[in-house]
Amino acid sequence: MADDESSSTSDESLDAKSEKFNPMKALYSKKIQLSASKAPIYDNVSKFEAVMSGLAGQKKKKDETPDVTRGECSRQRFLPHQEPVTGRKTTGRPDWSIEGRNVLAKMQRAFGPLGMLHGYMESRTRVKVYTRNARGIRGHVEAYVAAFDKHWNLALEDCFEVWTRKVKRKAPALGAPSGVKRKEDTAPKVVVKKIEGKEETLERHVPQMLLRGEQVAIIVKIN
Repeated sequence: MADDESSSTSDESLDAKSEKFNPMKALYSKKIQLSASKAPIYDNVSKFEAVMSGLAGQKKKKDETPDVTRGECSRQRFLPHQEPVTGRKTTGRPDWSIEGRNVLAKMQRAFGPLGMLHGYMESRTRVKVYTRNARGIRGHVEAYVAAFDKHWNLALEDCFEVWTRKVKRKAPALGAPSGVKRKEDTAPKVVVKKIEGKEETLERHVPQMLLRGEQVAIIVKIN
């Protein structure tokens, strides 16, 4: 037994410095003796080769911009065109119409169809705006243009609206209960002009109206 132990310890296949070194046998052997007990441990063979060749000791040089000092390393860096723009101080209330930051200033610079609409607004020319719904033309509005924007949202004045809708089959209310005071109805009065089959034509007069651009079909000048 002593001879077997001495032969196993003196086996050249377990000697890391020997040409007959067997790494697989050394991994499973319990009697292998390391040449240096304080040798560093590496994760894989590639890292070991990098250390042996001297590549692991070299540090990558980082590109440093000449404008950045050592004390500003943690500060976020910007290119010259990305730097914040310094604002100017204004005394009193700024004139937004000159700088063109509101709808009133943009209306004056409108061109094309919007320019014609601006001309109707300046000359107080009455226009007819045809409105639409999900299925087709809903009706029209005759009014003066007070303001507009690039999305064709219109602010109208002195509006006369005519539109069609389905006839309501609901029975009218019999009246307010006794002892209850009814509030005055401030809504514009709607007049039924004619009834054709299942549709009725109504009209009303509204002092002011805001019409969304998605409901505008066409705008016609009234001579």
